[in-house]
Amino acid sequence: MEFESTRRRFMELTGASATVSLAGCNALQGGDSDGTNTGTGSQSQSADGEPATVTVAVKPDQAQVRERQQEIQSEFQAGNLTQSEAQAEYRTAQENLAEDAINSFEERATSELGLTVDDSVSQAGALLVTGPPAGLIDTLSVDSVTGLFPQSTFEQIRSQVRTETPGATE
Repeated sequence: MEFESTRRRFMELTGASATVSLAGCNALQGGDSDGTNTGTGSQSQSADGEPATVTVAVKPDQAQVRERQQEIQSEFQAGNLTQSEAQAEYRTAQENLAEDAINSFEERATSELGLTVDDSVSQAGALLVTGPPAGLIDTLSVDSVTGLFPQSTFEQIRSQVRTETPGATE
């Protein structure tokens, strides 16, 4: 049995992914749509390596996601879970693994890379991170990191998640 996601969940994940993707494309332009510099491009960084703030996107370990899916599927096939219980269990597992990825990144970023995690949106796997440019670039060597984006992307993601999940207070 494949887990059927609800249309709402699909739209949540698609929306968050699209926001991160578009934000990354916009970051390459180095400015807002009106042509003004946002101060997030390389032009705003001083030569002495002042700390900068960026959005870091992380994802959970896909092997763990598949493993948990197989466990839940086995429970469903054994008759221990209904389809709706299995789907709820799978969503919870995805959320927990995403939160684990964020916590793991945060621990490594602060202890090894000299960074500060200012905020996070766990539903989208986004963190607002401040630190020296070298430390920020080093985040790309972390397996769970999928990209670095401008600071403004974080608020776009937060806004998108709040819109898609009414009552969210993250």
